[in-house]
Amino acid sequence: MFEWKKLSSDEKELYLNPKKSVPDYPIYQKNATKSAYEFRRTYNKKHINITYGKRVNQKLDIFIPSNANKKFPVQLYFHGGYWIGRDKFDHSHIAGPAITNNIIHVSVNYDLCPRVTLDIIVKETFECLEWIIQNISKYGGDTHNINLVGHSAGAHLVAMALTKSYSINSFINSAVLISGIYQPQITRDISINDIINISEKAINLTDVYKHSLIHNTNFLVITGDEEPEAWKLLSKNYCKWFNEFYWLKSW
Repeated sequence: MFEWKKLSSDEKELYLNPKKSVPDYPIYQKNATKSAYEFRRTYNKKHINITYGKRVNQKLDIFIPSNANKKFPVQLYFHGGYWIGRDKFDHSHIAGPAITNNIIHVSVNYDLCPRVTLDIIVKETFECLEWIIQNISKYGGDTHNINLVGHSAGAHLVAMALTKSYSINSFINSAVLISGIYQPQITRDISINDIINISEKAINLTDVYKHSLIHNTNFLVITGDEEPEAWKLLSKNYCKWFNEFYWLKSW
């Protein structure tokens, strides 16, 4: 789980900081944001900036399929950005395939570092799922068919969401974790920590491996084919830990 510690300082910065690994990332982000804006502008069956908590960025967008079904599966998407950047508005177009397949898509915002500490972001994730349990049926969603998707920092939030008990059981149908980072203390060794400045308390509360999985669900853990091997290894290690945990748990 700690192979990344063996990297040199320069290697950590290059391989564990996506902005260094992909120097032309602003082009991709700009194109994605443009696609997201166009989708959000043209798709009418949506509810934007719904509040799910008391903090500034605890907002979500709900995109609903056009047919009249009253019990849609629900897909929750948690964006990436190393807990310091990006916004749900940058990812609205991801709703397209979901609604085409009669799935409600929910794009989740959360407060970012350094406005809040990472443990608060994780707490907001828990609050978001509880809000979904209590409210998604009002929008035609099936409370017992919730599917979590997270990219990068969002994958970490999904992984943490699976370590929490909620007001109902057996409501998470699946979890898709894309190119995740599961040990936030990695940020201590790269320049991102100038913003996050993560504490030992926050590490203990948010390191996925310091917690136990509570929800038995369908899992898909994936990475990009051209991502650095050191970054891919973070997902491979999570899969190894996940499989060992489930074997020991013997659901």
